[in-house]
Parts: sequence; structure tokens; C-alpha cells
Amino acid sequence: MVLGYGIQFLLPCIIGVIAAILFFMERDNDTFKNLRTIPVTSTQMVLAKIIVLFIFGIVFCVASTIATILCGIGTLEVYGIGYKLFLAVETGIFITAGTLPLIVLVVFFSKTYVFSILLCVFYSVLNMSATALFDTLPKTMLWLLPTPLTTFWSAGDMAAHGIKMDLEQMTGLIPSTFQVVFILGIMAFVSFLLIDRLYKQRGE
Repeated sequence: MVLGYGIQFLLPCIIGVIAAILFFMERDNDTFKNLRTIPVTSTQMVLAKIIVLFIFGIVFCVASTIATILCGIGTLEVYGIGYKLFLAVETGIFITAGTLPLIVLVVFFSKTYVFSILLCVFYSVLNMSATALFDTLPKTMLWLLPTPLTTFWSAGDMAAHGIKMDLEQMTGLIPSTFQVVFILGIMAFVSFLLIDRLYKQRGE
């Protein structure tokens, strides 16, 4: 449960805050002009910043999984550690990819850090609320939000690997791995293009 809430609520918030720091860095230090003197394009810089976000998302999920495993070793029977660590890596990638539309808003508004944090919290609460209301919201809306999409996928994936899960209420909502990769891939690609364009405009 700690792992679930940590990833669903904290990870998008933390990624949003880190993205604000990374993308506001040049604005705060007034270094956009200095960056033009180095042989690195703005697209490469945006890509590097996004890669940092993905690395952090993976590290966060793996660290959360390891912490949960260590806490459960003393009182519970822990098995399938290799699979759970691999699932954590996948979840980190998926959640980070699904959080990139939030980064678009953070870069677009380019306000204070407080505004960015509030935006991240709202995004996380929206996703968690949608996950909790999965039985009333339409499937399309649930699949367009990264947290419900990843939650349903991970539940189905764990059930497929022999972990006991009560998925009766989620019938028809569990996407395949291909569907998750396709949806989040398009979401991440479009977000990257928008972030790159906004970043170039900010540097002009």
C-alpha cells in the first residue's frame, strides 16, 4: 500500500518539482544567452533534462520497492523479488512518461515554484481521484490519465505472474502492455515536441 500511494501520489509531484527546477534554471540565472555559445542545441538540452526525469522516476520506484521489501522481510513472506524490481522499473518509466503533459504546463506557465508545486499536487490528486472512481468514469478518460492506466496495467500484469489480485471489478479496464506503451509513447512524444518548442521560445 505504501508503495502504491508513494508512486501514484508522490512520484508525479516530485517529477514536476524537479522539472520546474531543471527548466527554470536558465530563466532564474539568466543564462539563455550563454547557452548559445556552446555547441549544444536546445532540443538536446530538453532531451537531457527529460532523460534525467526518467532516471529519477526509475530510481524512485526501485528504491520504494526495495524499501517495501526490506520492511516486509521480517513479518511477511517475500517472493518474486526480481519480477517486482523489473515491474518497478517499468512503472517508473510509464509514470514519468505520463507526467510529461504536466511538465508542458509547468514550462508553459513558467511561474513561481509554488505555482508549479500546486499544479503538480492538483495533477496527482486528479489522477488518484480518477483511479478511485474507476467504476463510474468512462474507460477512455481512465486510459488517458497515467496513474489509472498504469495502475490497471500493473494489477493485470501481477495477476498474470501468479500474484493474487481481485480484478473482478476491473473487467474490461486492464490494458495490455502494448496499449500502455502506445498510449504513453504518443503522450510522451507530443509532450516532448511541445516542451522543446516552448523552451526555444523562452530562449529567444
